[in-house]
Amino acid sequence: MVLKINIEKTLKGFETRIKELEQSNEELRSQFKCLEEKIREREVETKAKQEIINNYDEKKKNKKS
Repeated sequence: MVLKINIEKTLKGFETRIKELEQSNEELRSQFKCLEEKIREREVETKAKQEIINNYDEKKKNKKS
C-alpha cells in the first residue's frame, strides 16, 4: 500500500514536470519563431543595403571611365 502511494506521488510529480516542460517548450518555440522573423528582416535590410553599396560603386566606376 505504501509503495502504491509512493508510486502515485512520483507519477503526479512526473505529470507536473511534463506540463512544466511542455509550457517551457512552447515558450522556446515562440522565442525561436520571433528570432527567425528578426533574421529574415535583417536579411532583407542587409540585401537592400548591399544593393545601395553596389549601385554606388557602379556609379563611381562609371564616373572614372
